[in-house]
Amino acid sequence: ELKLTQHFGDGAISLVERQVAILRERNAELRRRLDTLMLVAEHNEALLEATQEVISTIAERGSHEELPTLFCDLVRKHFGVDLVAFHWCDAEISSDAISVASHLMGNKNASSGPLRAHELNALFGEDKGEGSAALAWLSMRAGDVAVIAVGSTDTVRYGIGDGTLFLEYLGNVIGTLPINRAPG
Repeated sequence: ELKLTQHFGDGAISLVERQVAILRERNAELRRRLDTLMLVAEHNEALLEATQEVISTIAERGSHEELPTLFCDLVRKHFGVDLVAFHWCDAEISSDAISVASHLMGNKNASSGPLRAHELNALFGEDKGEGSAALAWLSMRAGDVAVIAVGSTDTVRYGIGDGTLFLEYLGNVIGTLPINRAPG
């Protein structure tokens, strides 16, 4: 018969106890990650529902002339954002906004990040200092092009690494809707 004696010093634990502790830590970390993923999934589901509401309402009621106001009202209502903008590229009144948007997006279809005071003012008409925004191009079937944007006076609300997926999607789908200019 073989007898093993346990000689544990101050703070010493058995290998099995140590492995169990490590597994518990890993399990707790995996649960935290799963909880985070579930929150992101719920947030994305809410964004998708809001996106669908905006698109279906614009499809039902949208006309070229009403599109900027309708878009801004719907996005403000369904997404709960501070600032919303819609600028046709051919409108003289929007030239500063289009210039700022072109600079911010470069050759990309969408962009997000901090804004300096003059950029926030050009896009949203806000004269409250710096902020942040997410922007995307909207190209209509009839050939018209616009910039759509959501923003905040909080400089970190829309970060450089934040996704623009839903805003791009909104622009792409609205661009495919049969919204034409009124004859005249």
